[in-house]
Amino acid sequence: MLGKSLELGELYKELRVARGLKLKDIARDNLSVSQLSKFEMGKTMLAADKLLLAIEGIHMTFSEFGHALTQYHESDLFKTGKKIVEFQAKRNIKGIKKILKDYQDTETYDVYNRLNRLIIKATVHSLDSSLEITNEEKEFLTSYLYAIEEWTEYELYLFGNTLFILSDDDLIFLGKAFVERDKLYRELPEHKKRSELVLINLILILIEHRNFYHASYFIENLENMLTYQDMFARVVLNFLKKVMNYLKGETADLSDVEVYISLIEKLDNPTLVMFLKTNLEQITKRK
Repeated sequence: MLGKSLELGELYKELRVARGLKLKDIARDNLSVSQLSKFEMGKTMLAADKLLLAIEGIHMTFSEFGHALTQYHESDLFKTGKKIVEFQAKRNIKGIKKILKDYQDTETYDVYNRLNRLIIKATVHSLDSSLEITNEEKEFLTSYLYAIEEWTEYELYLFGNTLFILSDDDLIFLGKAFVERDKLYRELPEHKKRSELVLINLILILIEHRNFYHASYFIENLENMLTYQDMFARVVLNFLKKVMNYLKGETADLSDVEVYISLIEKLDNPTLVMFLKTNLEQITKRK
């Protein structure tokens, strides 16, 4: 425990000094200079409430301090998640299967190990449907998600990477739970961004399944979340609305969608253009 205190204290001192702050600049009624000094020297550990006050005192968020503590690296879970997305985009089934085969239990709580493996397995299934996702696994997933009263980044990551294996009923059921249960954390930029991506993927699937009624419900929720800064989500949302209008027969052809994509091309964002074109083909192939 002393080693961890020293690590935290040394980091804190480094960040404080880098901001030109003295201990007396941070101290307040319930956080003394003596407590801060002993913490920085590794002699004592601050209680959680005092640690939060100390971090606020150097004008950092707790998540920023945690990121600095891990030497500005993502967790292994999200590193693996990025690798999976990369392999999925390249349709590298062998690469994802190797990740699944090599996965070692890294969580103390076995429930998380089962869920982490299911994320990898679901990605393999998206490229090779011969790998079966059992009803027991789906029930385990839905039971876990519904039992969590407040969805944090992990639940968004889990739902966003497995929603395509769920039935429409489970998708809508959990989607509505998600809309209510992640609200407390939407002030956090990274959480908000992940929430937007989850809603986009949820809407994509529902439109592809021609479930326009519920797609409209989640479109409205996404619209209510967006600000002028959320350009990626706004572009994709407008695209989805145009495609849905076509599928519902409200427009005669895809010319409106194609003009929209051509406008995005002029913004010199080839990755986004490829995303739109790929999803247009996927959604409309059953028209």
